[in-house]
Amino acid sequence: MRYAELFLSNTMLGTAMTSSLDSTSCASCGAPINEASSTLPTERNPCPSCGSIARSFGVHIQETLVIREKIGMKQERPGYRKPIYESVSGDDLHRDTGQWNKLTREIDRENNRYKEVITNPHNGEVLRHCEEPLTDHFGRGSAKPKPSNGS
Repeated sequence: MRYAELFLSNTMLGTAMTSSLDSTSCASCGAPINEASSTLPTERNPCPSCGSIARSFGVHIQETLVIREKIGMKQERPGYRKPIYESVSGDDLHRDTGQWNKLTREIDRENNRYKEVITNPHNGEVLRHCEEPLTDHFGRGSAKPKPSNGS
């Protein structure tokens, strides 16, 4: 009997918001007014068109939200300690450089295959491509040798 586990990871990064005052106009007639928004109502000059001191302020707000996603799958089989197949695909943060890259990784234990491709999402440059028998894959990530206890 085979079964699979699927996981999805979403990361919402900080938002960047900018705002700017675009316009000041008369609230009564809509005529543009050349006046700072910080001018107190008691210090405002009357609208040259209608004489009102009521104002309307136009504000432009822009916000940017970045969402990163990664999806993975593990296929397990009873009697096997590790999943017989694992796959991960999506956005991945390189810890040393702080750069977000696209990652695709497959570990196929039944067919003794390991494949990993990391690309720069901005220009498509392949930063790492590794395709080899799984038994030959060691020295990176969880395939690094465990440190000895000095005994």
